[in-house]
Amino acid sequence: MKKKIMPLEIIFSIIVVCSIIFCITLISFEIKISSQRINKKSEAALISSSILENIKIRNFDDIEKYIEELSYVGISKRIEGNVQYITVYGNEFSENFFGTQIPSDYIVELQIENYGEQFNLVKNIKVAVKYSVNKKVESVDVSTVIERENIGECNSPVINDEYFNSLGIYLDDYEIIPIKYSENDNSYVVTSADDIEWYNYSSKKWAKVVVFSREGDSLKDLFLNQDGTLNENVNYYNSILDLKNYIYVWIPNFSIKDDISYFRYGTGKKAIKMELLYTNNKFLYLNKTGEDVKDISEECSFEGISGVWKKLGDEEDAYYKNFNLTKYAPINIY
Repeated sequence: MKKKIMPLEIIFSIIVVCSIIFCITLISFEIKISSQRINKKSEAALISSSILENIKIRNFDDIEKYIEELSYVGISKRIEGNVQYITVYGNEFSENFFGTQIPSDYIVELQIENYGEQFNLVKNIKVAVKYSVNKKVESVDVSTVIERENIGECNSPVINDEYFNSLGIYLDDYEIIPIKYSENDNSYVVTSADDIEWYNYSSKKWAKVVVFSREGDSLKDLFLNQDGTLNENVNYYNSILDLKNYIYVWIPNFSIKDDISYFRYGTGKKAIKMELLYTNNKFLYLNKTGEDVKDISEECSFEGISGVWKKLGDEEDAYYKNFNLTKYAPINIY
């Protein structure tokens, strides 16, 4: 019996169909891989941004403390030179890492590099979120720089309606002028809020402003000379007016605990304390926030405010009276 031979047309058709099936399968696989890559990359981006945002809302010391106390299954640490590496394995780590849940098929590597040879003041932080697509490791990387907070000795004076309205002083109706005492001129002189010599509470030099009404006779023109100096008193319709009656002083958020006076940071209760950084036989003093210090009383609480303006010499006021019991008093008028 003669063997039948498949026509070339049929063979060619079979090859074409197989090729089409192969191409469709290959394309489908590539689409699947591409879709997986997009999904995993999007998830990695969310993880990295969440970690970064959590880092940004913490202060420098809190970040250091958090990293130091990290000790869980699924976390490894190593240090190479001035760079610390922290690796978090999502398939083993069940806690949140900087407020973020790490899925089981992701690995997070935190790279922390300290800048500066002398003091630990600046850190470069890189967050790498790694994942596998088609057996190949890919990564989404983000980074930020954090600096140790430069906290002043106390809260800076605030000149706006919120801090003067309680005194019946509104910026639309009154002009508020920062002043300081000048030894050279032997008088008060006009200054600005960004003048580093405006105040120094360690030297009992409280921040001062003079307040003049914008309406009626201009007392400002009587007290203020063209050279920026201020007259100590003036004759106003045969009455002697004293400049001190128009001066207000800034009392920063503070409290007293165990007979020790503390400035407190911002509108909160945390004390501002001086920290000594020492390395390579060199030292640096920095202010940092410490423990909470309770209010002196309900009348002297600084609820929601970073300080108060009070009239110079107002001993009847709870803020002024209590601040005069601190080491920053009595006020150095001149």
